[in-house]
Amino acid sequence: MSFEERKAVLKWYFKFENISEVQRQCRNEFGTQPPTRLTIARIWDKFEIDSTDGDVHKERSGRPWTATTLATSAAVLQQFTRSPQKSVKQCSHETGVSRSSVQRILKSAKWKMYIPRLLHAMNEDDTDRRLEYCEWFESMMRDGEAFAGKVVWSDEAQFKQSGTVNRHNCVYWSSENLHIHLEKHINLPGLTVWCVLSSRGLIGPFFFEGTVTGALYLNMLQTSILRAI
Repeated sequence: MSFEERKAVLKWYFKFENISEVQRQCRNEFGTQPPTRLTIARIWDKFEIDSTDGDVHKERSGRPWTATTLATSAAVLQQFTRSPQKSVKQCSHETGVSRSSVQRILKSAKWKMYIPRLLHAMNEDDTDRRLEYCEWFESMMRDGEAFAGKVVWSDEAQFKQSGTVNRHNCVYWSSENLHIHLEKHINLPGLTVWCVLSSRGLIGPFFFEGTVTGALYLNMLQTSILRAI
């Protein structure tokens, strides 16, 4: 590969961190058969280790390739045992083992990346209040079959200034699924986006600044929501 092609590979891998996307960009940019996945991985590893994008097929100079030995494997697995939520990049920085080697070690040890479930924090009386609502709704349905068509269902999404857990980006590494649960606390400063769904369609969205209090919610109902419904 030419210097320009290797430089482009590094640029695209740094941007996308996806080998398939790098191959697609190479095909579009140079109009030739893209480099293999192994070649792209070697170019990136060489850059990480030697800070150079020299030809990966030439004799290497500088620090040797990271060897996946029993010692390095043990060091990597020990890092994730102590801190399961550590990222591959962070482990690589702390141990001096390249990211590709860290991933190979985890794969060889049959460790997988698990995503925790995100749950609402529950109060002691929440179960009783949910059961009471179900019994009331069932009673209303018995009294009139058209009742469900009169119901307005609402839901909201909260965007917190303090930053809530995005479970798709929050992962932990382990040899088995530990079924980790994270509680999602409410009433923190942020923005609440509220919508209504009924048999007539979607109504909204409406925005609440900060914590939604009873007075703020009542004012929104009277001035905007009921009028829109």
